[in-house]
Amino acid sequence: MMFIVAILASFVLGAGITALFLSSRWKQAVAEARESLDGMAEKYKIHEQENRELKQKNADLEYQVGSLNKDLKYERSRPKSLPNNE
Repeated sequence: MMFIVAILASFVLGAGITALFLSSRWKQAVAEARESLDGMAEKYKIHEQENRELKQKNADLEYQVGSLNKDLKYERSRPKSLPNNE
């Protein structure tokens, strides 16, 4: 009977030690994954801000091109004045 209790106790003790070891490794893996995700989130925020700035710059340039095209059309539609020979 004592032999069976000793075997059961060693089994429970081994399982507990294994669980503690795996638990600490899982916690470490979770911490590493969280750190990696935080880094990725920070990079995403930076890229998102750059994207907004580039979109704004693009909109400004498109506005300028439209304005210049309008000015060009206006200048082309004006009658050409002949030089005065006075």
